[in-house]
Amino acid sequence: MHHLAAAPRFWQLASAAAWRGAQGVVWDEACQRLRLASQRALPLNPPQPPASESFARAQLALDLPSAAVDAVQAVATWQPASQTVQVRSHLPTPTTLLALAEAPKDLCAGVDGVLYVALGGRVLLHDLRGRWADAMARAAGAFEPWRLAPHPQGGVWALERASGRLAWVRGRPLSELTPARTDYDPRTFRPTPENGNPPRIEPVAPPAWAAGDRAVALASGPDGAVAVLVWQGGEGRSLLYRWDAEHGRYAAPCELQGVAYAHALAFVAADRVVLRVPGLVDAPAYALPPLNAPATALWPLGEIYPLPPEALEAPFAQGATLPPQVPLVGGLAQPLHPLSLWQLARQGEAAHFTPGDVQPVLIDSGAAFTPWHRLMVEAHLPAGTAALVWVACTEEPAPPAQPGAWQPHALGQEAARLFEEAARPGVPQAAWVREPCELPAHPGLLGGAGIPGVRGLFNVLLQANVAGSRQLRGRYLWLRLGLRGDGRATPEVAAVRAWAHGPQWAAQYLPRLYRDTEAQDAHSVAQADFMARFLGLFESVLTPLEARVADSHLSTHPQAVPSQHLEWLGSWLGVAFDPALGEAARRQWLQAAGTLARWHGTLRGLNLALDIATQGAVQRGEIVVVEDFRLRRLLATLIGVDLRDARDPLLPGLSLSGNTIVGDTLFVGDAPRAELMALFREVQANAQDNAAVLDFDRLLAHRATVLVHRAAGATAEAQAAQLALLRRVVRHEAPAHVVVRVAAATWPLLVGVASLVGVDTHLGPARRPQAAQVQHSTLGQGDVVTGAALLDPRLAGGNTPWAAPPPPPVAALPLAHAGVDQQVAGNASFTLDGTASSAAEGRQISEYRWQWLPPEVF
Repeated sequence: MHHLAAAPRFWQLASAAAWRGAQGVVWDEACQRLRLASQRALPLNPPQPPASESFARAQLALDLPSAAVDAVQAVATWQPASQTVQVRSHLPTPTTLLALAEAPKDLCAGVDGVLYVALGGRVLLHDLRGRWADAMARAAGAFEPWRLAPHPQGGVWALERASGRLAWVRGRPLSELTPARTDYDPRTFRPTPENGNPPRIEPVAPPAWAAGDRAVALASGPDGAVAVLVWQGGEGRSLLYRWDAEHGRYAAPCELQGVAYAHALAFVAADRVVLRVPGLVDAPAYALPPLNAPATALWPLGEIYPLPPEALEAPFAQGATLPPQVPLVGGLAQPLHPLSLWQLARQGEAAHFTPGDVQPVLIDSGAAFTPWHRLMVEAHLPAGTAALVWVACTEEPAPPAQPGAWQPHALGQEAARLFEEAARPGVPQAAWVREPCELPAHPGLLGGAGIPGVRGLFNVLLQANVAGSRQLRGRYLWLRLGLRGDGRATPEVAAVRAWAHGPQWAAQYLPRLYRDTEAQDAHSVAQADFMARFLGLFESVLTPLEARVADSHLSTHPQAVPSQHLEWLGSWLGVAFDPALGEAARRQWLQAAGTLARWHGTLRGLNLALDIATQGAVQRGEIVVVEDFRLRRLLATLIGVDLRDARDPLLPGLSLSGNTIVGDTLFVGDAPRAELMALFREVQANAQDNAAVLDFDRLLAHRATVLVHRAAGATAEAQAAQLALLRRVVRHEAPAHVVVRVAAATWPLLVGVASLVGVDTHLGPARRPQAAQVQHSTLGQGDVVTGAALLDPRLAGGNTPWAAPPPPPVAALPLAHAGVDQQVAGNASFTLDGTASSAAEGRQISEYRWQWLPPEVF
């Protein structure tokens, strides 16, 4: 009876979802690799003080109000001696910003240019631009704001100390720069109340923690996240609760390991927070899981954020800037930056299942007693690192509970030194393979050039280190991956592939003597296994070669051909790639070569070519090809649109119209005539009218416009390069008798001018208001004229008349001068000359300090 062996199959683990049970390891989404986690143990040197001392120091810090900080690191602090809020900046002397009758609970500078001050049962709003006088925000019921944090949409988050309730302080008073009126005509519609968005405190959520727990800190992140730090029980254990605004509830808490009585919290990134812990000379950092993750324990990251020696044991300064600011002695603050030195966990383990997991990631062959063949691992194992794979087989969909059922397989030259199991005799050692992947024409998932024994593809035959047969059999295969490092380097695993039903050369090609597994003694069985494993040495080399020959047709497939052969494959089809096209675009171009040739010189072909060249911008609506005859329509009512703007491609030939004009930009059109012109029927009046219509027809016939809407976040250089690429594509793909122009759209949507939805409009993100520029901005077109929202009124030009003292005479102020204006290219060095600066009256300049200000400050 001739037995037909099953075809080889493989199962792959190469994603964050595949590796579930992870301890000390993380899946790097940026690199798509499993690696040792950034992690360290606390406390370090010096150790954290005893619990009683830590509690006392934390309690003193909780009683202090936070400082407020703005974009130029000016710091506002409460001065109990003078009962004032004072501001220190780079100027030599402080200044008084506010005088308060009671001590504030907290200070915070919001993203809307307002200083928020938490007082008893209310929040004071002080506008740093001087648009309105100080105002108070109160809640409809009783609410005592204690800690404040900036809200990304304006206003601040507020935390109540006693109850732990969370609230949103929002709204603003009417501007006092415009006098209030009460003499409106009775027929004039006015809002009731006059201010539809008054200052108020809106409670958002009750606490989600137990009654005995205590909320101690509040922080908000750059993406709108808000987190509350809670002490659990009487030992100062720290829990982190994050507010899930989408579902209107708190997410599952995270227990922060290694710290006690942490009293301050701040975000350093959207998914990373730092703490202030009594006695520690650095701020421990923690990486946050997704909001939908279950409750978990977090260990401190290896990144070290050192605190300056003069740092106060106090909350972080509150402001809408990153990184967070640490308050210093003397009323200043310093940004918190990590050291370049970082630490990694020295060991970790991951698996595709977790204990008690009801839905594990199964490696199921579908047949009982399946022979498992080999493991292929794409990994990078630098010096001082190694990996170990434990393998087990079962007939039930549950991992084995016996420790002896797991068989180790070593990866890396130092596995025997780092793993005790790998030093045992008979443990299989993975061999480095020259090819990046065992799959034909596949570049592999690791990327980069291979390094023998260090980086690339590793191959190990699956074996059981037991007496008798060493073949692993079972329906289900279970893998546990262990990683070891030296604290500085980490092994990285991109993919693990398990193969089943490998080639049985002894059974297929050798006499029965060499494959007899029914011998009476274990020695003869071991001989048969040795023969199979011995032939596996040759099979591991020859089988991939046979597979490459069998799948040689993939060498001419656009998605499988090596990148260095794309030009060669394109020459078969007469395709010459534009130098600006990337590898992905070139593969798509080859894939669609037949369709492009079939529709060459048509609107469909042009759209397809543009879509491939821009990686889907036509499908996303960022690029639209408009045939100019679609612009044969008269104007509807347009208010606030400058029709004389010749730079806007959405206004071609439309500055003149037969409609009735009221003012500069209000047009009252004749609907029947507009419809007639839109359909472009000939006017049966006289020869002169017909000639005018035909001239208008000729003006827009055989012409098209490629409208390029600006992608969010794209730089001017990237947009210019894209326009140049599009013009080259249009030159080769557009019909010969059609004149096509490529132009950037200024506005995404102008109803009445470019309102053919899906044809020449693009609904993109809202355009952020920009600071008005002389001889560039148009009043009413989105740019705004405003002052800088700075805590120090002297830096902002003294535009806070409600509480700030009058500015000193101009002659008494220092003058900063950076030298002559200059324009330099990117990555080029330049020199700033401050010798033309002058000191304040009675002072002299001792040193120059340069600071890079973000563009949104001024």
